[in-house]
Amino acid sequence: MLRKFKKMQQRDIIDSIPMQRIGRPDEIAHHVLYLVQANYITAEIITVDGGRSLTLADGHI
Repeated sequence: MLRKFKKMQQRDIIDSIPMQRIGRPDEIAHHVLYLVQANYITAEIITVDGGRSLTLADGHI
């Protein structure tokens, strides 16, 4: 995904993620597999974003 962005844009995206990196495909797949196997979970949203959604506009938690 990041290949579509210029180096400076890539750095800005990574800097906005508390874990300071982009999630790997296997990390995303882990959560997809969990939801597929979880028979009693319905209509749930699991955010897999390295904590980015917890940050404020200035990048601080």
